[in-house]
Amino acid sequence: MNDTDWRPGKPDVVDREGPVPVYVQIAGFVKDMIERGELAVGELVPTEAELSGAYGIARMTARRVHRELRERGLAYTVPSAGTFVGRRGVTPSPYVMPAYVVIARDLARLIQAGVYPSDRAIPTHRALSKQYEVCVDTAQRAVKVVREAGWAFSRGARGTFVASPDQWPDPEVWRKVIVVACGAGWAEDATRQQPPDAPDFSRGASVGTNPRHQVLGNRVSAGLNYALDLRS
Repeated sequence: MNDTDWRPGKPDVVDREGPVPVYVQIAGFVKDMIERGELAVGELVPTEAELSGAYGIARMTARRVHRELRERGLAYTVPSAGTFVGRRGVTPSPYVMPAYVVIARDLARLIQAGVYPSDRAIPTHRALSKQYEVCVDTAQRAVKVVREAGWAFSRGARGTFVASPDQWPDPEVWRKVIVVACGAGWAEDATRQQPPDAPDFSRGASVGTNPRHQVLGNRVSAGLNYALDLRS
């Protein structure tokens, strides 16, 4: 993404006159993103340039945001690569999917179910951002995955529309797309390890219902179900 692409899913108001330093407030906003599942372990934290553009702060202040996150144990920095969620050397669970992958899976299932008929628009990036409480960039990534897989196509400013069924990906191809989106380590671990004890997540459960309070649960259940699918 470029320096102007990232925006918070919902505006966080920075109190520039209060007693709490601006960089501490913004670090708290990023912490909230992590807790909502919007940023997963191993994912890039918004860059200094992105934070500067989103909150109207100086690059030095944005740098202090990253330092604050590191000091809280929420992120670590790799020189020339960026700042990432989590602690250095900690491998993310292979059963947790990135939020944008969960959204892409939901969209594909809803398309298959006919909720979004062929040649009809799917929800906009902003609508998905609000529905799932994620940043607009995360919603854009989800729609891009769906579009590149063949579930939908773009009509420019008019939006993204559902493709005809003959354009939809083969189930095995779609599963591989999801695995690639989750990362190679996720796929390797999912096929090698026994999934941990967990509640019985039904594969036939409806998706897209009340996602505002289900994103984290969906990410875990989606990962577990895919791990089980890959083992079968």
